[in-house]
Amino acid sequence: MLDIDDCLHRLMALQGVHGASLIDFPSGSVIGAAGRGPGSRDDTPADAVGMIHATMQTAAFATVGQPAHVEDIVITAGNGYHVMRLLSTEVEARMVLYIWLDRAVGNLVMAQRQLSVIAAQFSAN
Repeated sequence: MLDIDDCLHRLMALQGVHGASLIDFPSGSVIGAAGRGPGSRDDTPADAVGMIHATMQTAAFATVGQPAHVEDIVITAGNGYHVMRLLSTEVEARMVLYIWLDRAVGNLVMAQRQLSVIAAQFSAN
């Protein structure tokens, strides 16, 4: 089981990560952050939450009954990969792990695998 500081430390240890955040999805509040973000610190959670809302409201995810399960949202940009991992917690709130990964140095597949492991350990709390 990981606490917030351990979780952020493990995310920052991934090769090529510029910054990492834990975001409360419903409110858009940053619970914890490490490293740097692609813009100002205030923009990153709002952008991540906006992207999650947009993804979850698309026709592909608005199925009859229970919506499709989304694990990661990956955005490929000129300044790197932006990966958002949705966590299910025991409380009603949804949490999001966000990392900004350097395209030249980081490995997206390996980062996603490690993000999955870290998310599982953090969600076990």
